[in-house]
Order: sequence, then structure tokens, then C-alpha cells
Amino acid sequence: MSTLRDELVKRLEALPDVKVALWKDTGLLCVFHKDKEIAHFQNEGEIDIRLTPAIIKQQGLRPPQNTTYHLDRSKNSRWIVQSLAQAEALDKIVELVHLATEL
Repeated sequence: MSTLRDELVKRLEALPDVKVALWKDTGLLCVFHKDKEIAHFQNEGEIDIRLTPAIIKQQGLRPPQNTTYHLDRSKNSRWIVQSLAQAEALDKIVELVHLATEL
């Protein structure tokens, strides 16, 4: 049975110059654009995306309330955890990753 993460991986791999692969010899599944990491999956239900503090603020992005990842992250961080627990979130995540490819 396909998971939301599997669906998201397919959609991300359809973006130009985007590859989803394991980071070196780890189990961390990362999203690369032209060999630069722009996102990585924390688990089956969360993805950490590299944007800019300005974009994060403009988009009104917040980490999921129930996340257990990066709880001490600076408010000026370039990274933001997003939930993919709901199918409706996939479009926004694809949009954010596409935006990350343009940085």
C-alpha cells in the first residue's frame, strides 16, 4: 500500500533536476536539487525543507504542533518542518520544495 510519503516522493521526483535518495550510508531520505540537499524526511509524516527565514515568514509556516524534531531550532533558521499527515498538504509541500529549487 502506498503511503503519503511515497506519493510525495513521486511528485517531488517529477520536478526538474530533483532527485530523492538516501544520504550517503544512512537511512535519511533526502531531496536534492542539482546535488544540493534542499529537504529531508524526518519520518513517514514530516519533511524538513530548506527555504529562507523571509519565505518562511511570508508563507506563515510553522512546524507541526506535535513534532518531536528540532524543538530548539532558531526562529531565523532556513529550515522548517512540515507535516504530510494529510493528503491536502502534499500540494503545498511540492510548492515549497519547488520554491526551494529556485534559491
